[in-house]
Amino acid sequence: METSTDPVVATEWRLTYQHHVGKYAAAFFAALRDQQILGSVCASCARVNVPPKGFCEICFVATDSLVAVGNQGRLEAIAVLSTRDAAPGEKPTTVAFVRLDGATSSLANFVRVPDSAAGSEPKMLRIGGRVQAAFDPQPSGRMTDFWFEPILDLESSQTINNGGEPRE
Repeated sequence: METSTDPVVATEWRLTYQHHVGKYAAAFFAALRDQQILGSVCASCARVNVPPKGFCEICFVATDSLVAVGNQGRLEAIAVLSTRDAAPGEKPTTVAFVRLDGATSSLANFVRVPDSAAGSEPKMLRIGGRVQAAFDPQPSGRMTDFWFEPILDLESSQTINNGGEPRE
C-alpha cells in the first residue's frame, strides 16, 4: 500500500444560511428576549416540553399551547469539556441538561460558575443540584441568550439541594 506524500491542507468552511424555525421555536426565541423560557403543552398528557415542540414526544399528539416555565430547575446530566491545550487558568466548558420547574422535559445549555466560586465546580455541580437561568443583558433571541448558574449560598459556599436545604 502506497502512502501519499502530498501535503495536507487545513481549511475552514463558513456557511451562512437561513431556515424557518416554525411557530413554537419562533415564540421560544422571542420570549428569550424578555428573559422568559417557554414550553409547549401536550393536549393529551399535559407534558410540558422545553424547548417547545409542535408535538408531544410521548403521545405524538400535536401540542396546542405555550406556557412559561420557571427560570430555576435541577441538573439531570452534566458534561465538563476541557482540552489538553487549554491555556493556564482557562475554565473548562460545562454543558448540562436541566429540567426547569414546571417542565417535564430537559433543556441543554451551558453552565457558568460565578467567579466568586471558581475552583469548586465539581463539588457544586451534582445531579439533582439546583440551578437558575441567567440572561444576557442584551438578548438577541438566540439559545445563547441564557445559561445556567448553580444556586449558591455564598456565605457558606454550599449549593442548595432540591428541598431548598444546603448540601454539604
